[in-house]
Amino acid sequence: MRRIVTLCVLALAVAVGMLAGQEGTGPPTAGQAEEVLNRMLEALGGEKFLSAKDIIRRGRLYSFNRGELSSPGERFVDYLKFPGKKRLELGKDGKIVYLNDNDQGWELDRQGIREMTPEQIENFQESNRRDYEYLLRFRPRGEKVEVYYLGREFADNRRVHVLELVDERGDSSKLLVDARTYLPMQLRYRERDVLSGEWVAVTEYFGKFISVQGIQTPKQFTRERAGLRSLEVHFSEVQYNSGLSDELFTLPSLEAHWQKVK
Repeated sequence: MRRIVTLCVLALAVAVGMLAGQEGTGPPTAGQAEEVLNRMLEALGGEKFLSAKDIIRRGRLYSFNRGELSSPGERFVDYLKFPGKKRLELGKDGKIVYLNDNDQGWELDRQGIREMTPEQIENFQESNRRDYEYLLRFRPRGEKVEVYYLGREFADNRRVHVLELVDERGDSSKLLVDARTYLPMQLRYRERDVLSGEWVAVTEYFGKFISVQGIQTPKQFTRERAGLRSLEVHFSEVQYNSGLSDELFTLPSLEAHWQKVK
């Protein structure tokens, strides 16, 4: 009887160990994190993905209020130049523009051009640190960002690997990677609500990947805050390495654009 009990205990221990290995309940490790990260970057296009200097994206974006659709779908053109330059033009003729160049920023609307407040620039820099395109190209390779493997779980009926990225400030982001394709599926993090000051859970979803110039590119992006949908973006056209000029991200270029649209 004692022998039977001992064998049952051993069998149970082995089973628990196997489940821990399958679902990631064991301690986080750096070696597995590096393997998953490298396979993900390779699936995204390898050196073509990592060496991208700029991106132009066109499409429509939809905003939500308390999870309910609150816009009919705004046309946009988004210009990105790494690192830290972004120009977002909204509307058919780009009559609303948000322009950022690292620690500088301006916005244009029907009333003219205004310099962004320090709070707006800080918000841009914070969102830029977590932007999908910037995060995967630069932060994992930074010396001050630690990457951990947290194990596997199910998300959207698919098995995923979970990576945690922790920067020098202690900010943490969790990246869910499809265990079959090794393409990123979700990015999870927390941000402080402007009105309440409380921390809010944010989940970003990347879907409908296609190959563009040898780079796997999501055609759909969705963001949820506190479990409610807040933004949905559909990309109709994406172009890499078009040679965007630094001039595009300056105040004089915005002033020239204002003369055209006012």
